[in-house]
Amino acid sequence: RFLLVCNHQNESDPGILLHYFRNSQLAFISKRENDVKFIVGPFLRKILCQPINRENDREALKTILKCIKLIRDDEVSIGVFPEGYVSLDRLLHPFRGGVFKIAQKANVPIVVCTLRNTYEIYKNMKSLTPTQVQLHLVGVIPQEELVGRTAVDIAHQVHAMMAEDLGPELVLQDAE
Repeated sequence: RFLLVCNHQNESDPGILLHYFRNSQLAFISKRENDVKFIVGPFLRKILCQPINRENDREALKTILKCIKLIRDDEVSIGVFPEGYVSLDRLLHPFRGGVFKIAQKANVPIVVCTLRNTYEIYKNMKSLTPTQVQLHLVGVIPQEELVGRTAVDIAHQVHAMMAEDLGPELVLQDAE
């Protein structure tokens, strides 16, 4: 089990990660609005995705605690997009640090990935043009390296790893 962390350029990003990590029983933290969408909502519930209320810290904590339990019970690994939303400008934005508590409390490593070019998928779909999407496995932070650190510190480390992989042209400046 692990915590998968990735940048978020398009609503299709979870589907791409599910494809590449298809043997990992991967569930995501998803905005609660997805939970009521036709077809999407039932599918997310079936694969144990957890809705999060981004406007209510107490409710968000309940989601994080549920994710910790799912990992500890060996049901799924959890995927998160710590920016908290799809980046419409295609840049890597600052992270919400709370999700990193999942890896710390569940005693699992953090798998750091980046996606590139997923923002082109819908545009290319209209003309039936294939989209070349790149998934980079940037690195793995062993759970032993998470002990005694703050979630904010871990968030900065992961952000720096992703920023280095993406390059300065794909990172919001003054993001940290």
